[in-house]
Amino acid sequence: MAPSTQAEVLSEIRRIAAAELELERTIEPSDDLIRDLQLDSLGLTVLAVGLEDRFRVKLTEDDSGRVTTVGDLAALVANRTCELHP
Repeated sequence: MAPSTQAEVLSEIRRIAAAELELERTIEPSDDLIRDLQLDSLGLTVLAVGLEDRFRVKLTEDDSGRVTTVGDLAALVANRTCELHP
């Protein structure tokens, strides 16, 4: 599996947001996961597990302290895939 780009990860975040979280708005990289998307702990978990399953990466509790926006999350997941598949 080749490393994923931020655009691919962003596309998957948008898919999960629509299909699993039933968000009916356009998801932008600048959106704050909690303030703008109003995700609670369950919503954040659903999003994280969906990304872990799709991209075969592991997201940790430490990551949650560094990620506040959709763009931050997309960059983190893309970087993790690069670490796994250089």
